[in-house]
Amino acid sequence: MPTTLKKEKVSEIQKEAQDSLSFIVTSFGGLKTVDINEFRLKIRPFKAEYRIVKNSLTKIALKNAGFEALAGMLAGPSAVVIERGDTMGTLKTIFEFAKTHEALKVTGGCLEGKVLTGPQLKTIASLPSREILLSQLLGALQGPATNLVSVLQAPLRDLVTVLEAIAKKSEQKA
Repeated sequence: MPTTLKKEKVSEIQKEAQDSLSFIVTSFGGLKTVDINEFRLKIRPFKAEYRIVKNSLTKIALKNAGFEALAGMLAGPSAVVIERGDTMGTLKTIFEFAKTHEALKVTGGCLEGKVLTGPQLKTIASLPSREILLSQLLGALQGPATNLVSVLQAPLRDLVTVLEAIAKKSEQKA
């Protein structure tokens, strides 16, 4: 029989899963408490928190929230990253931390309502930041425009060169 405390916990997790920008499920078996605290400090600037959860309650909450596929990714010692700020910064930080701490494994997550697997999240995390992508786009757009200006200025430069040559010839004749 579910207790009031368990019902409250389920509704809390369900609300956070629905309200967060990303909800990432991790496995942390073998990760030391010191490392968990270090990880929490690293993701805090991105308005994210790392919470160890009870799988049975989290599965119920995720199913109620409409994330059945994500509920299936909970196995063994699990924790979730609840992110409300910078999704890309949080993802990059998670995978950078996982490189040095092999016990932390990303099993899956939900980004903006779409359920993704761990490898898919890793691919997204490897993308350049928004600022870099915008600068690359701007560079790609400026390249053809610069070339067009050069092509359009070439006849004018050639005309000036021809006129200067004619002027020099007429000075030499005179």
